[in-house]
Parts: sequence; C-alpha cells; structure tokens
Amino acid sequence: MHCRRVSFVLCLLCLVNSAPAAPTGPELAARLDHVRRPDRSFEVQLNITEMHDGKTTQTSALRVMARKDPTSPHFDAVTSCLGPAADKGKTVLTTAHEVWFLDPKSKNPTQLSAQHFRGKFFVGDALSTSFAADYDAEVVGEETVQDAARKDAVCYRLKMTLKKPGALTPDLIEYWVDKKLLQPIKGQFYTAKGKLLRTSYYAGYAKVFDELRPTRVLVVSNTERGVITDIKFSDFKLNEWKDEMFSKEALERVARGELP
Repeated sequence: MHCRRVSFVLCLLCLVNSAPAAPTGPELAARLDHVRRPDRSFEVQLNITEMHDGKTTQTSALRVMARKDPTSPHFDAVTSCLGPAADKGKTVLTTAHEVWFLDPKSKNPTQLSAQHFRGKFFVGDALSTSFAADYDAEVVGEETVQDAARKDAVCYRLKMTLKKPGALTPDLIEYWVDKKLLQPIKGQFYTAKGKLLRTSYYAGYAKVFDELRPTRVLVVSNTERGVITDIKFSDFKLNEWKDEMFSKEALERVARGELP
C-alpha cells in the first residue's frame, strides 16, 4: 500500500512538472507582434467606419504599405488615403522616430508631433510598432474578460510600459491575451499619467500569411463619449518595396499615385 501511495504521488508530480510553463511578459509581447503583422514587408487595406451614438459619421479607406527594417524589428510605413474623395491622396510616413504628413493640396510635407500622431495610433502605426522592442512587458495575472462578441475568455493580462517616453506610441498599454489560443482579445491604451485613451476589441480571426490573425478591430474612445471606430482589414499582400518610397521626399509622388 505504501508503494502504491508513493507511485501515485510521483505520477502527480510528473503531471505537474510536465505542464507547459506560462509565457513571460516578453514572450507574450513577441507573440502579439507576430499575430498583428507578418515578419516581412507587406501591405493591407483598412476600411474604417466611425460611429457616434450608433450612427455612422464617417467612412474611409486606407492603404498601408509597410517595409521591414532589415536591421531591427521595426517597420517603416506609408499610409495613403483611398477615400472619401475629399481626403484622397493624403499620405502619412511613419518611421521609428518621426511622422510626416502630406496633403495633396500642398507640395510640402509637414512633420507631426508624437502627441498629435498618437490620436491615430490604432490606424497605421499599430501595424508597424514592435511591442517586444519598444516596451517593458510583464504578465500581471489572469482575468476573465468579454471579447468582441461579449463571450467570456480566460486571459493573461499583459502590462507594457514604453521604454523611451515621448515616442510616437502610447506610454502604457495593457492587453488581455486568450490563455489557450494566445490571441489578443482586448487592449487598452494610456497616457504616461494613466489616462485611458481607448479600448480595442479584436475579432474576425482568419488565416492570413499562414497565421490566425484578427481582421477586425472595434475601438471605443475613452475621451469622446459614444464614439466607436470599426476597422476592417483586407487585401493582405506580401510585398517588397523600394527604399526611396519611405522618405518625406517621396510622399508627393505617392500621393499622386506615381509610387509604388
């Protein structure tokens, strides 16, 4: 009987020891990078619907062209407006350290400040930013939260703090990552002082570039009451871009449709 008890305890210990270890903060940050965008240069179309109190106030379409930096985990990105007609051709260049904007009505691009650009973080730069490189990440626990369909999901809660304050991206980000699938369910974005800017819910998972990725993001503004932005991703393509396209000098040609 004693031997049986010892054998039973040893079996339990083996089961415990063989259980997969929970991911670390840096591992989850790297996982989010991998899910949010491929590790190669790519393009994608964004169809954006802005709503106020449930009523559509604006629709727009963007083409995002992102180039993988061969020397770092970052991407440079050129985002060009396809519609509406009044905004067609407006183009934004984002790099790791700066942002340039060009309105076709003006031949000279304008450099945008980090504070100004953060208001549109979730539209373009969210695809090109590297959480693993730019943030200190830690898992602060497990929580059950509701996903975009209002279904409960058991998640790791990941807290990420920007390593270099004053950069283009939010100072503090929290993500709730599905514990089983390791997919983003919910994200919240804050200022350095802890003010909540927006809450994002991820949905529409589909196989893209051999990986299950969210193709829809619902963004709830926490600074404008009743404002929700519905972003749908489509027309994913892997592409290699010319270096000349990712410069402020090339923005006018991109805006006129001469590049790429």
